[in-house]
Amino acid sequence: MNELSLLDSLFGTDGCGYADGYVPSVDVQETKDAYVLTMDLPGMNEKDIAIDLDGLKLTIMSQKDLSKDESQYLLHERTSGNFKREFELPEDINGEAVRASCANGVLTVTVPRKTIAASAKKITIEAA
Repeated sequence: MNELSLLDSLFGTDGCGYADGYVPSVDVQETKDAYVLTMDLPGMNEKDIAIDLDGLKLTIMSQKDLSKDESQYLLHERTSGNFKREFELPEDINGEAVRASCANGVLTVTVPRKTIAASAKKITIEAA
């Protein structure tokens, strides 16, 4: 069974894996053809997000510059800011065919799986 292990508790600037305490929600699905990560990123678009694949480690982080907001909040309950999430992927991924899209504040990353065919092997019986 392939399992996607979450690494962001091991990496990050505050020991919890999140640079500013912002933790975007993510769903991870396993299908027969791919692993699909769906992350809620309200108010962000593709220019605000960076995605890297290094070996089997998939990193998703924000690149949104919040320093340009010069307004003063009277009430600020909506979460936002920079974040970094890292996922250790199984060995059956096709890293060359990873796709990502962002629409309506939802990021979808599709990591196709390799088809690993069982190779036939002839077993020779040794004489005793």
